[in-house]
Amino acid sequence: MIEAQEILYIVIAFCVLWVTAFICWLVYQVVMMLKAINAVLEEVKWSIQKVEQAMQGMKNKFENGSGHLSKLSDHVKKAVDSLKTKKK
Repeated sequence: MIEAQEILYIVIAFCVLWVTAFICWLVYQVVMMLKAINAVLEEVKWSIQKVEQAMQGMKNKFENGSGHLSKLSDHVKKAVDSLKTKKK
C-alpha cells in the first residue's frame, strides 16, 4: 500500500514540476519582452541618426548658401555702385 508520506512526496514533486514550468515560461516571456524593447530601441536609434544626418545636411546647405549669398550681395553692390558712377 501507498503510505501518506509517499503521497506527500508525489504531490511535492508534482508541485515542483509546475513551479519549474511556470518559472521557465516567465523567464521566456521576460526575454521576449526585452528582445522587443531592444528592437524598438534600435529603430529609435536609427531614426535619430537619420534626423541628425538631415539636420547636418541642412546646416551644410545653409552654410554654403550664405557664402553664395554674400558673394551675390557683393556683386549687386558693385553693380549699383557702377550705375551710380555712370549717372554722375
